[in-house]
Amino acid sequence: MKDTLFILAAPFQDGGFEWYCNDCATLEGALLVNPHWDEKIEVRRIGFPRPRKEIVDLVGPDWQGCPMLVMAKERAPGDAIIVGELAILQDVRAIGRALTSRHGGVGPHP
Repeated sequence: MKDTLFILAAPFQDGGFEWYCNDCATLEGALLVNPHWDEKIEVRRIGFPRPRKEIVDLVGPDWQGCPMLVMAKERAPGDAIIVGELAILQDVRAIGRALTSRHGGVGPHP
């Protein structure tokens, strides 16, 4: 399985206003400085409204927050949450560290 990164497509509507997700925008920046990740991971920009079917189909309805990195549990970092045969990360810094560790490139500054 290819690592799959779910981020909210921006802008999105909520409460009559347009928004972007700060953590998702941070990962958009990480994708820009690591263009080689495009060949190594799948990025899915999804809508804000729930249920987020693409995520639910993979890991169930309890885990719909974004951003989210979904990966095979065999190679998951220790801070990942195991959901069946998959592992997920939802913290933006943990996602950045995991992508850098797994696929090389520029990571988040400590």
